[in-house]
Amino acid sequence: MAREGYINIVIALVITIILTSVAFFSGGSLYWKIPSMISGLFLLFTLYFFRDPEREVKQDSNHILSPGDGVIVEIKDVDDDFVGQGQKITMFLSPFNVHINRVPITGKIAFVEYKYGAFKAAYAEDASEVNEQSIVGMQNDQIKVKFAQVAGVVARRIINYLREGDELLQGDRYGLIKFGSRMDIVIPRSAKVKVELREAVRGGLTILAEVK
Repeated sequence: MAREGYINIVIALVITIILTSVAFFSGGSLYWKIPSMISGLFLLFTLYFFRDPEREVKQDSNHILSPGDGVIVEIKDVDDDFVGQGQKITMFLSPFNVHINRVPITGKIAFVEYKYGAFKAAYAEDASEVNEQSIVGMQNDQIKVKFAQVAGVVARRIINYLREGDELLQGDRYGLIKFGSRMDIVIPRSAKVKVELREAVRGGLTILAEVK
């Protein structure tokens, strides 16, 4: 279970206990039973959302791994101020995906930037440009990559524990986005993309690209 979800789970649990107790002592009135059932379902969803499964990450310096779970919704060429000539891969995270984010390569954090902005739907075409997001630049002796946690309509809480100068191993956890959104990753254009549009990916497991 992700530690970032403890407070949400406790709140959902307390509400469920209170409503269930009221429903019980009111003689099982539907007026209280329905809210107690809804709160119980919300508690189960909260427990499910903040799951943090262990994963056997196969570290390989020739691979760029997915930083999160989701579905690939965009692959396009870009000119990036950090990576240079690159390719941007975007994935959409639904509320039912695992939301723990992982670093895609082994290396050092070059910068961490928080950009305040809008909360448009995560699937909107310009969400990567206008929405609130946390952007990270990471590099090693081979490549530079840039990846971002992007907020959405429902997802308004981005958690990122990285700091400039941190050194991490490929697949290490570094944060999460609460309740669904999107992630962008910019990789060198010379890397060979190994995923396709609408393909489901898993953080720390799916190979997004191979470094030539």
